[in-house]
Order: sequence, then C-alpha cells, then structure tokens
Amino acid sequence: MRIIFAPLLGKSEEVMHEKCLKRKNPWLREHPDEYFTPRHYRKISSGKLPKFEDHDDNVFLDIHTKRAVLEVSSSIVALLSYTTGEQELFQSSGVIIENDGNNGHIVLTSANLIRRPTEEDIMENKLADNLKVMIYLYDGRSYEGEVCAYDFHYNIAWIRFKSDSSLATATLRQVDDYINVNPAEEKSFHLRPPSSHFNLVPGHAIVAVGRYFAKPFDLMAAPGEFILGRCDFDCEEVFTGTCKTTRCGEGGALINMSGEVIGITFYYDFGFPTPFLPINIAHKCWEHYKRYGGIWRPSLGFKATNLYTADIYVIEKVIQKIPSICNGVLVEKVIQGSSADSAGLRLKDVIVQCGGKTVRSFLEFLEMVLDKKVGDVLQLSVFRPYQNDPVDVNMVVDEVAVEKFNRWPHNR
Repeated sequence: MRIIFAPLLGKSEEVMHEKCLKRKNPWLREHPDEYFTPRHYRKISSGKLPKFEDHDDNVFLDIHTKRAVLEVSSSIVALLSYTTGEQELFQSSGVIIENDGNNGHIVLTSANLIRRPTEEDIMENKLADNLKVMIYLYDGRSYEGEVCAYDFHYNIAWIRFKSDSSLATATLRQVDDYINVNPAEEKSFHLRPPSSHFNLVPGHAIVAVGRYFAKPFDLMAAPGEFILGRCDFDCEEVFTGTCKTTRCGEGGALINMSGEVIGITFYYDFGFPTPFLPINIAHKCWEHYKRYGGIWRPSLGFKATNLYTADIYVIEKVIQKIPSICNGVLVEKVIQGSSADSAGLRLKDVIVQCGGKTVRSFLEFLEMVLDKKVGDVLQLSVFRPYQNDPVDVNMVVDEVAVEKFNRWPHNR
C-alpha cells in the first residue's frame, strides 16, 4: 500500500505526480499546498512527520530482517539541521562510518541536510547560512556536529562529532553490480577472480534503515528488493529498491541481509522506488577527501549504464559479434564538444576494456575512472554493433566544469 497523506493533501496521486515532475529541483521534497517545503519543516517537526512503520509493509518484520537491522542499529543516528535564528531546516538519518580512536566519529548522510534554501524553495548547491547540525544517538544522547566534507553532485555529506565514549561503526561492503548477460557464457561466472564486493542482482533482499529525529529516537526499517529502474534524477550512479521509506529516513543506511551497509538512501516524493547511492562511490569520495583535502570528480562527457539494461536487440547484436562477452558498459549519450566526442566515442558503443582491464559492470568502470586525474588518458576498447572488430578509443579525462550531464541536482 502506498501512503499519500490524503488527509493533508486532498488531491489525486496523479496530480501530485505531475507536480513532482515539474518541480524546480528533483531534490526539493515538494508536496502540495504549504506542507513539507523547506520553510515549513518547523511546522510539523514535533513528531508529526511519518515514520517507516506508517507503511503497512514495514509493520511486521521477519526475523531475518530484524537480525540484519540490529547488526547496524547502534551506528544509525538521527540528524537535525538549523539555519539562521535556530530555524529548523531539515531532518535526516545517517550512519557512523568511522571512529578515530579518540571518540571522534564521522557520520555519512544526505547533503540535503546542509543545503541552503531560497525564498523560492529551491535547494541551492551551497551550505545553509549559520548552519548548525545536531546528532542524536539510539539512547537519546545528542552532540553538535561539524560539516567536514560534502558533495552536492552525489548528494552526500560527512559530519564529524566528538562523543564522550567510543561508538560502534557500521560495516561497509562495496557493491558489485555485475550480471552475466550472455546465457552461453554462464560458466564464466565461476572463472571470475574472488571479490570482496557484495554481488547485488535484481530481487536481492535489502533494507533501508533510519532513525526518527524526535524522542524516543526510534529505529526505523523498511525491507524491500533491489530492482532495475531509474528515478527522476540526473545521476546514472543512483540505484533503486522497493523499500518504502519516509522523508526523515533520507541519508540513512541501505543494508544487505548480513547487516552490512551497501548504500545511502534518499527519499523520493512518493516513497517508491527508493533511490540509493552505492557505498562504493561514497567511499571513493571520502578517500579523496582524506588523501587530498577535497573531493573531485573526473568528467568524461558521456552517459553510460550496464549493458544488461539495453534493449534486447542491442544486446543480441553485441553477443553475435563477440560471443564471449558477458557484460560491458553501454554509452547512452555523448556530450557534444566533450573529450569523449573528440575521441570518437559514439552512441550505443559498448565499453569492454579500460586500460587493458576487462570492464564487467558500470560500477566497476566508474571506480576505474574515479582513480584517474584530470589530464590522464583513458584507453578504452569499445564494441560497435555494426562493426566486426573492437575499436580503440583514447580519451582525456576532462575538468569537471565541462560536464553537461549527471549534474545532480539541477534547477528546472
């Protein structure tokens, strides 16, 4: 059952969806009338925002889900942000990912917590004025946090706080989104080198976990499955699941059934599907910050996705020409004037190698790229459906400012 807050809205779901599609910013959690906009969060902050359990699917959790959630529960926190004049700005969840050994901790959460709202209710890619962030633990203890890093493109932020005791950190498990697309090469799965990554395929059970921002700071859990699909965001790196969450769970952990954090969840206006960013990307960004004192993203100048998401006729042509292929990265759009365009990359090219290494999935390719610096050359081997042999494409990693796609969020 989908909860649409009928007593407050008084409008059909179709009208709501139409308004959602027209909103100025996909990260603006806009609901009809005067509710749930940044300037009005404070009106409904005293326990009135819904919890996960307001969705019927989240009321009765099976024992396996409960065990998984309890594995990570002590690392799940609630966060409240304030702006000028102690005005409440945003409520979210987060997960403790690091402990420095001296009671200093790092919380990973959604960057919506710290965005600056405007009078037009557009959430800017800037820090809110006079920002204050409070962190609430499972036992009610609270601490003021400090924003130490953020990335508005991926909508993630890291908040540092110091507690009076050492706190548990979550176990992070990076995701492998490889799926063999070629039935003739089923045995190839067993030939792949061992990996410490969690292989996430459609249908796998996942759980979104958050913590409510008001006393008694209840733990919230929303079970679901990983699905192939896209939300209304311009970021190919975002995956989706069927977990039914609420807005105060934004920035919480997405876990597997072992209680390992495999992603960070966001909130979609209708609670379904639930977008999440694989922990791989957040991990890379955080490593960049610790190593270089900042976060940067190389710009490639094209949009891409996993080959298995392509139309069946495209996959068939690829397999016919390269019978041994199991997967690859499909180029969906090339930005005119970009490095990819200059290098000769084309629409519907399938990237099968990068730097001589086999490319099996989009996340694997993205991790290869994130290890590059501006000016580095990417040596790609690509397959074109209408050519018999692979083509070599050498492209230079551009400055981020050149990027025209995957700008997320954006105003519209």
